Amino acid sequence: MSATTETLPSSEATKTTTATGVVAAKNPRRFLPVIAVGLAVIYGGYRYYLHRLPYEWSGTVEARTISIGSRVGGRVKEILVREGDRVAKDQPLLILEASDLPAQKLAAEGQLLQAQASLEKLERGSRPEEIEQARARAISATAAWAESRAGARSEQIKAAAARLDAAQVAADKAQLDVTRMRKLFVSGAASQSEADNAETNLRSMSAQRDAASEALDELKNGTRVEDLKQAEGRALEAQANAKMVVSGSRVEDIKAAQGVVNAAQGKLDQIKVMLDELTIRAPRDSRIQSLDLRPGDILGPNATAATLLEMDQLYVRIYIPETQLGHVQLGQKVPVTVDSFPDREFKGEVEFISGQGEYSPRNLQTADERADQVFAARVGLRDGTDVLRAGMAAFISVPK
Repeated sequence: MSATTETLPSSEATKTTTATGVVAAKNPRRFLPVIAVGLAVIYGGYRYYLHRLPYEWSGTVEARTISIGSRVGGRVKEILVREGDRVAKDQPLLILEASDLPAQKLAAEGQLLQAQASLEKLERGSRPEEIEQARARAISATAAWAESRAGARSEQIKAAAARLDAAQVAADKAQLDVTRMRKLFVSGAASQSEADNAETNLRSMSAQRDAASEALDELKNGTRVEDLKQAEGRALEAQANAKMVVSGSRVEDIKAAQGVVNAAQGKLDQIKVMLDELTIRAPRDSRIQSLDLRPGDILGPNATAATLLEMDQLYVRIYIPETQLGHVQLGQKVPVTVDSFPDREFKGEVEFISGQGEYSPRNLQTADERADQVFAARVGLRDGTDVLRAGMAAFISVPK
């Protein structure tokens, strides 16, 4: 049975008569509600999908670097490592020439020994022999002072008087010889030389008599006041010196000697540190990033000799928009991924969040986003230090 189709005016809907006689209407407006509901469902699902997506920020793996050198400086003697080598803590990297430092050390050691000997001598005090010697000098000086105050003894005065009498007798005899010789010279029985000898002998005997007389007067008059004062001074000085020797060194002298020892020790320690600085060592486990020196090069004091990378101190620096800052907290554990290992997640921990906002870096954001304020953050890597390298692109994601 064939179907018939009837054409209606354009103002009416087109109808089709099927074989069963049912006419189907084709009016598009009847499907608008269905399409709207479908679009709403799709949009809602898309929003739900976006809501379930985590926040993600990109950054670069970085490593802390150490610039090492020597406080002494000098000519490079030997280089023990190369760029890229892994080094352990305190491992020697390069050695500088010692120059005259060993000679300075030897001189400093000698000065220290001298200072220590002087200090030890002061601390021990005087020896028994030195004490006895000082006491003996004090006794001798005191006795001389007492002798000066007591004056001459009677025996000394009598002896001086006897010497004066003997000198007077000799002078009288010389006078008689002169008188007799003059008579003989006049008569021609004696020569001029004999007469002169007699005159000379008379003058000599007269001088000895006068000296004996002065000595006797000195003994009778006693010691002068000036001599008594000098004897007293020598006695007091000897007594004080004996007390000082017995008492030992003063506290101030010991402190001064200790200061000299400390100064000498400090000088020696300084030279030892300078000698130790001739060997440049790694401060901790790391990797040599740059080392451009060669044997014979001159390295200045405090100049950078090499740059080291701390391989266990890797981190990722990211910039978080202000609107997303509340989703990140200090100490928060976050996963980190890199392009080199797309199927592996590395453990990260938020170590730092800047307290001041800044404009996002030009190399990380588009021109439209540069006006947005961001906050710098640092995510420390807790594993993967064996495979991760500084400079790798990294991604950090945080669930919403």
